[in-house]
Amino acid sequence: MSENGEWRNHIRAQGDHIMALIREECDSSLMDVFPYVEQDIPKIFSAFQCGDPDRAQTMIDSLEEAKWVLQKDLQLYLGGALKDMDGWTGDAAENFADFLLNLQDAMSLLLSVVDSLLLILRAYQALVLAMRDDAVRLVDMTLKAYEEAGADGWKIALAVVGAIAGVVGAVASGGASLALTPIVASLIAGGAGVANEVIDADSELGALLSINKNGLSAIGKIDVERAKLEQALRDLTEFVSGAKLIEVRPERPVVITAPSFDPRSFGMTDEAQGDHRRPTDRTDLVPEPKREADGPYDRTGSGPDWADRYAEQGPA
Repeated sequence: MSENGEWRNHIRAQGDHIMALIREECDSSLMDVFPYVEQDIPKIFSAFQCGDPDRAQTMIDSLEEAKWVLQKDLQLYLGGALKDMDGWTGDAAENFADFLLNLQDAMSLLLSVVDSLLLILRAYQALVLAMRDDAVRLVDMTLKAYEEAGADGWKIALAVVGAIAGVVGAVASGGASLALTPIVASLIAGGAGVANEVIDADSELGALLSINKNGLSAIGKIDVERAKLEQALRDLTEFVSGAKLIEVRPERPVVITAPSFDPRSFGMTDEAQGDHRRPTDRTDLVPEPKREADGPYDRTGSGPDWADRYAEQGPA
């Protein structure tokens, strides 16, 4: 079983244990309260099961690899293409040089976008891990208060807000890029700090029931941070879609030719050309790439319900 599966089983068992203790302590005079607790506590412990930091780490590793490939291509291939243009003059050369420079800017921007997505994923991972720490602490302190009936002032530090702020602050203090700026703003919106919940009960049942109030409060704080992550993802999506898509996917250059241009003369020396065919007509020396479907998100029907979710990608 995966670590995430083990966690889900563990925290579910803890919730069942708390509920069993409450049932043992609850008498008929509290039956009007118990139904609400019986509904809330399973919801709280179900929420504590959410999230998978291991899957987030897999995505982080993949993005780090993608970032390395982008950096290599930017330096090796794009830099080499610009160098190969030495000595090429004319309108076509200027047009192509502009395209390469725009492509260079686009790839640099994509690197910032990858950094932004990495930041969001690391913040999500930090939130899930902090939530799990808080859930364990919440159960442990509640059971300790239950064992020592009448305990006063048990404090449970819920560092959920600080978990994301620490990740974002590390990036911001290092100098966030232009693409990262709205993402950082989304994640630190509303400030950051450590919230405390208190168990203050004079009976075994009171100590157990405190987990209901404190658990709901903890889930509320986690929801606030989850909303920041969702907003950051929306900001990032907007940054690379619609009218801004051109910034990360520049238009292809227009091939400028003279009326007397012979396509068969286009290419390198015979030795360098090798087995690569030479063009034989003037329709399109470099055909436009075929637009592939956006997976299950492309829709091909008609009407508002069939609109392509990512219309900026064009028809499939």
